[in-house]
Amino acid sequence: MSIAALASSAPDVLLYNHSPSIAVGLYLRVDGPIAPGTVVTVRASDVAPVEAHARGFDDRSDRFIKHVGATAGEHVCGGGESLSVDGVVVAHAYRGDGQQRRTWVGCRRLNESEVLLLGDTVDSFDGRYWGPTSVALIEGVWRKL
Repeated sequence: MSIAALASSAPDVLLYNHSPSIAVGLYLRVDGPIAPGTVVTVRASDVAPVEAHARGFDDRSDRFIKHVGATAGEHVCGGGESLSVDGVVVAHAYRGDGQQRRTWVGCRRLNESEVLLLGDTVDSFDGRYWGPTSVALIEGVWRKL
């Protein structure tokens, strides 16, 4: 096996986030729990394949970087224009760009294998559109440098 092959199979250690949906900058992969507020990455095509394709995120390396907004035991509700966690509205559907993205519709208590991922901006493409995410899809936990 060549060094290049070994390097390509190793997980990324540093990640540059250029999207304002969370703080722009360098992030370091860390060992840590997936907990509320933690920054994580998921492959765009795994959590939102149709929207990822529409946005040109067709490569397996295309990721979303988001905060964990809710974890196991929390009650999440989405529908229409808002998303709530334990009865508190945490996000609204963004319509300022004229696009009519479908929002996630449902109400349920997250189980041990699910989290809700959210960005920091009103126009972030996140769990308000695709709903809860399987913990198994999370690539890594990150800390901003």
